[in-house]
Amino acid sequence: MPRSHWIDAIEGIACIAFIAAGFAVYGVCNGGDSLILFGVATAFLGALLFRTGAWATVIPFAILSFILIAGGWYGATIAGCSL
Repeated sequence: MPRSHWIDAIEGIACIAFIAAGFAVYGVCNGGDSLILFGVATAFLGALLFRTGAWATVIPFAILSFILIAGGWYGATIAGCSL
């Protein structure tokens, strides 16, 4: 069964979009919002690599995404931003 390359393209575009948005809001909420967006971009990149057959990257990308999102949430909370 052939894979749909549309999903791969959407995941790649979403990854780039979340990285760009993370750089755009870098100074907001002590950098917490940008770390959250970078974590989501990392999750999309991990999903893209998983779909292309790199199954061994699932756990490292999940851990990295969790660390970025949790660190961003913590930084934003410390800065007084309510998420």
